[in-house]
Amino acid sequence: MDCCEKFDCDFLLTLPDTEFISASMLTGGLTNRCWKVVLFHPSINQTKEYVWRPFSAATQVFGIERQHEYQLLTMIYNTDLAPKPLQLFVDVDSAVERVTGLVVEWLPGTEATSRFSDTALCQLQAKVHQLPLPSWRLDVQQRAQHYWQHINTDHKTPLLTSIYTFFQHQSVPTAFDDCCCHFDLGRYNVILPLSTASLTDHAKIIDWEYAAAGDPSLDLAMTIIANELDPELAVSDYCDYRQLIEQGTHFNKYDWLQAVSGWLPWCQYLALLWYLVGYKIWHQPEYLQHASQLQQQLIEYINRS
Repeated sequence: MDCCEKFDCDFLLTLPDTEFISASMLTGGLTNRCWKVVLFHPSINQTKEYVWRPFSAATQVFGIERQHEYQLLTMIYNTDLAPKPLQLFVDVDSAVERVTGLVVEWLPGTEATSRFSDTALCQLQAKVHQLPLPSWRLDVQQRAQHYWQHINTDHKTPLLTSIYTFFQHQSVPTAFDDCCCHFDLGRYNVILPLSTASLTDHAKIIDWEYAAAGDPSLDLAMTIIANELDPELAVSDYCDYRQLIEQGTHFNKYDWLQAVSGWLPWCQYLALLWYLVGYKIWHQPEYLQHASQLQQQLIEYINRS
């Protein structure tokens, strides 16, 4: 058994037909530190791999709710776009019922690279926007306010405060009706099966913790920034595919590009606050470097406005 000392497997005892084999911490997660868990199922005589996605201090600070993630993964269970949820864990012994984490299936495969084309990524984005609509939505200013409360006071300089004040008093863009949005569709969250690593038809998406209802052009703007896509090409690829799968519906590329362009500074704004919150938790210098770059870009944007 190679279970790390910090991994408490007692919660797994509540799972029927399971025996704990091992656990190992996963690297690369930004918002949370998850674990790969190996369980044996006696009834089917099979060993299977899962991911334990805890509700931690970090997830709380970033405004993430595992019950929402579980609900959405349950809703899209049969779409083959995401890992299937095994169980949501709730601590019923506490004074107030408290979600402690979520177990989902482990998706074997490889993280998408540049071989997974920009076009394929935009088409995957379009597929997400066809999924059932969650009952909760992302309110950008509300999320920014939440982040602001968790940023070190030392980082709340007059410059940062001016950026925060500017965006919190702006009218939030509105372009299209809400749909299901992932809000973190980077290639780092796209898994390609090992047997078809050079193909794009069987791509799956992980880390749905930020998913919510929202403006699809905001989601597309976040994807463009996360993957450093060309906005005009990305919008064109996205609209072409939406039009293909929604026959009879016209997608005006100019309108979509205008909407995405309007959201881009808001994406940078959220990213700036996110990095400062992340630095408070993990003290990684590169987070401050990213925040500094975004702050400069946003000051230039505000001065032009």
